[in-house]
Amino acid sequence: MNQISHATDRTPPSRTTLIILTAVAVLTLNLFLPSLPSMADDFGVSYATISFAIAGYLFLSAALSLILGPLADRYGRRPILLITFSVFVCASVGAAVTESFAWFFVFRMLQAVCAAGSSLSRAIVRDMYPAGRGTSVLAYISMAMAIAPMLGPLVGGLLEETLGWRSVFWLFALMGVMCVVLIWVDLGETAPGKGSS
Repeated sequence: MNQISHATDRTPPSRTTLIILTAVAVLTLNLFLPSLPSMADDFGVSYATISFAIAGYLFLSAALSLILGPLADRYGRRPILLITFSVFVCASVGAAVTESFAWFFVFRMLQAVCAAGSSLSRAIVRDMYPAGRGTSVLAYISMAMAIAPMLGPLVGGLLEETLGWRSVFWLFALMGVMCVVLIWVDLGETAPGKGSS
């Protein structure tokens, strides 16, 4: 059993895993957009205030990309992705159950760690293929980044109308668990601490 686990840790991830990690990271931005008015009413805040959950998320995602990339270079892609998506799951559950807007905002900002999903997926492709050889995989990842924003509001709107806005964050938690399992089972290390940035 240990030999199988050790072999899995070293096996490069499949194309499907990289696409899913990217899609989840992108969906996290816009899946809950149709729920903003309901969330504002539920928390008793203005629409402008609840909109900070978007601006703050975007800002923190950009900042974390600058931090998580070098960390993944130093410690490897696999442990960073496992940690970030585990934090994402906990933050999603927290956002789904909290009754306080302040805590919701904190949990929403913590969800930004899943930005590592899209940025490190591309880095993993560069690890796996020589220059110019991973173009087709990068094209699939780009397709996920293009399609997910179109589907996100549709799915989020359906969930908000049928189950309420909190169901969107439960879906985030479920997607996060799926990503953790995929990373654990399929995403072997492609850059074992090779960088020093």
